[in-house]
Amino acid sequence: MYEATDRSLERRVAAKLIRDDWVGSDEAAQRFQREARTAAGFADPNVVTVHDFGVEAGRRAFLVMEPLKGATLRDELKLRTRLDPSRTVGIMRGVCAAVEAAHRRQLIHRDLKPENIFLARSQGAGTAGETVKVLDFGIAKFLSSSDDAEITRTGFDTHPGILVGTVAYMSPEQLTGESPAVSWDLWALGVVVYETLTGWLPFKPAPADDWKLAVLSGRFTPLSEYLKDPPSRWQTFFAGCFAVNRERRPRSAEKILHDLKSATGC
Repeated sequence: MYEATDRSLERRVAAKLIRDDWVGSDEAAQRFQREARTAAGFADPNVVTVHDFGVEAGRRAFLVMEPLKGATLRDELKLRTRLDPSRTVGIMRGVCAAVEAAHRRQLIHRDLKPENIFLARSQGAGTAGETVKVLDFGIAKFLSSSDDAEITRTGFDTHPGILVGTVAYMSPEQLTGESPAVSWDLWALGVVVYETLTGWLPFKPAPADDWKLAVLSGRFTPLSEYLKDPPSRWQTFFAGCFAVNRERRPRSAEKILHDLKSATGC
């Protein structure tokens, strides 16, 4: 990511260059342009604004976005380990608003995680504030990693059935290669909430087969393993988020936020 100046409009922007091997082919470059065009047309206060995009020499992809000052939720968790319920609800209010708006436009993020949630500092009327911004709508699925062993690896969407997203945040149906669905993002939101409140992932990074079985069976780690005397309503909330039957899970980001607020009393 680079800070730059848009000379035509005389404004500061952020330029994001995507490595050649992450685009990888003419087909992928064309897909990037289609998805970037969709993302650029999606305006929401809680989504980073994409001003421009392109592919140089048919392979080198770039995005031009609004510049942000602040830190990601991942940075915040590294600093504090976990956040209190009120702060968690405040952050998730912005995240869920962005995801809900995207889903109404038939856009699915597919890689929601603390790295893609930005806590932007803003200045206004002499006071500092914070705006939650979700990064990489429609773009994150083009990123891939060469390390297949990592539980946090990202897949490259080239053919049906190939994993897309960051494995630790994937829903059962995403892991088993089903068609993209809203439920992918909603599961990831549950994982993000769990990690934000406890400082840990809900499914332990055990050997790959054991971990996958735990996810497919909804067998998340009890909150009591990480928190002293956690409210039973929290356990009930996550039991709903990680239910094996997706019909028993919250059906929208708006419902997740509602249930989270009820569970935490915030």
